[in-house]
Amino acid sequence: MNRLLKILNKYIIILILWSIIGIVWIYIQPILMRKGIFSSSDFESYSFINSLPTYLDYLIRLVIVFLIAIDLKKYKLNHVVLTCVATLIYPLFGIVILSLLLMEKWNNKAGA
Repeated sequence: MNRLLKILNKYIIILILWSIIGIVWIYIQPILMRKGIFSSSDFESYSFINSLPTYLDYLIRLVIVFLIAIDLKKYKLNHVVLTCVATLIYPLFGIVILSLLLMEKWNNKAGA
């Protein structure tokens, strides 16, 4: 179990940091809108600033997919494409698949 936590630690940290950033953004954005820092009259900058969390979400998903693909190759696990697609759709699901594949490999190695 300790080996699994060492492997999954980077994914847990990334997801926790993304959640903290998302929560802070939810509370800061209305404050900035009320103070007039984000002017709705300048649509281009207003649209870009409003879509920043979406861009960060896509970036974090791609980083997690890249890290999972590296770990799948490193530990010589199957189902790389399935896990990467699942991670792209819902990152936590890909992490769960990775951990299940690792546990299955270690269980088969211990039983053999």
